[in-house]
Amino acid sequence: MTETGTPTAAIGIAGSGLCIPDEALASTLGFTAAGLETGLLPPMVRRRTSRATRVAIAAAERACVAADVARQLPAIFVSAVGEMQVTDQLCTAIGRQEYPLSPTLFHNSVHNTAAGYWSMATGSMASMQAMAGLDDGFALALLEAWCQLQTVSERVLLVVYDAAMPVHFLPDYHWQTGAFALVLDRNTGDLPSLHCPFQAQSPDPTVAVTDFPARNPAMACVPLFQALQQADGGAQRLTLSNGPTPWQVTLVMP
Repeated sequence: MTETGTPTAAIGIAGSGLCIPDEALASTLGFTAAGLETGLLPPMVRRRTSRATRVAIAAAERACVAADVARQLPAIFVSAVGEMQVTDQLCTAIGRQEYPLSPTLFHNSVHNTAAGYWSMATGSMASMQAMAGLDDGFALALLEAWCQLQTVSERVLLVVYDAAMPVHFLPDYHWQTGAFALVLDRNTGDLPSLHCPFQAQSPDPTVAVTDFPARNPAMACVPLFQALQQADGGAQRLTLSNGPTPWQVTLVMP
């Protein structure tokens, strides 16, 4: 969708939450209370889950608390690489012929792991989606949420997350683990609102495809979350992706 075709209907941001385990990084970005704690997962389950899943669930829980809504919402979980740490462990075990393979590693390696644990932890029977879009993941998931809110849902939980890549697997990748969640509402009321995302028509010559190893796609959420935290009134255009042809959205603060 391009800027010239952007619909005018807006959706509201009822609540937001994030999780950045690196306290120094969180502080640098201007965020507090962003630790990995979550009360939804029992201790035994927490020990079985990956860091990617735990940060996603922590952010989702905080967004629902901030929105003061039940957690049984339709949900969209988006990650560039999903459970890459777990997948790497599984592939390493196969390469070493360490049979039988761990059933826990196997069922934790799928892309919808975080969505599955969230569904079980909250007892939610609502629809769940797991998406991937590399640099454009946040923008495309927000577009999917926008479409659902215009058609079938009153509220949608959107969770964007990524974990650090395995160092020995991709040594040139320098991603920081983080997760960002929004409870989005069909009705804007007096809420901060977002119009439908659109893709810039002109590529940004300063962004190279080869920069991808240095960019954690989930961190594309940072400008929006910083803007929500600053709570400055009026409208502003924000970038939703880090690629050479970035997606953008208009945020309107009440």
